[in-house]
Parts: sequence; structure tokens; C-alpha cells
Amino acid sequence: AAAAFTGRWRRGRAPDWAAMPAVVFGAKDDLQQDMLRRRGVPRLPPVVHQVPTSADFLAAVRIGLGWGMLPEPQARADLAAGQLVRLSGDVLDVPLFWQRWRLDSPRLTTLTDAVREAAGRHLRRG
Repeated sequence: AAAAFTGRWRRGRAPDWAAMPAVVFGAKDDLQQDMLRRRGVPRLPPVVHQVPTSADFLAAVRIGLGWGMLPEPQARADLAAGQLVRLSGDVLDVPLFWQRWRLDSPRLTTLTDAVREAAGRHLRRG
């Protein structure tokens, strides 16, 4: 969440998980719901903003529209700068899949190799 956002949505010393607005990617995005369940909150808060692009999702969280689950590599610089803060130490690992056509294509093979190599360097293995 944005640093200023966290000060507005507290219950005592902890985040007010049931009340603070959330940002979700789309209707099938269950990450925020999963985090709330871990916190004993059965449903999303009254205010939920749907932002279906990765860069705009980060921007929405950054400007304080709500809190949201961000990929660690995407949030790293903002966390280091203090622009974003972690509301919890919990980490939810999400399996990622690379899909491609089954045709024999040297270009697709080169792209697939590059994606796998970058994933190996930048993503945690769960």
C-alpha cells in the first residue's frame, strides 16, 4: 500500500483489513481475497477498484486508491524508496505458466528460452 494510505486505514496499530479499499486486477483475481481470509476477513471490503493492467494496477496502489498484492520484482523499487509499504509479512506465491504454439519455430524457441532464463534470474521458486 502507499505509505500515506496505511495511516488512514488502521484499527489500533494494525491495518483495518475489513474496511480499507482494495485494488484487484479483475473478476478472477483472488489474491486480495486470499490475503483477507488469512486475516480472518471473509469478504472483500465495501470499496474495491478493478484495474486490469499491470502498470496501472501499480499506479493505483501507489497513489493510494487501495491496497493490493503486487509481484515482488514490480514493487521492489517503491518499497526501497518508502513510497510503498508492506501491510503484512505474508507472501503468496502464484504459479506462472508460459504457453506457446506447438509449431516448430526457431523464433518462438528463442523467445521461450529468454523467458525461462529471465524467470530463473528474477523470480523466486516456491
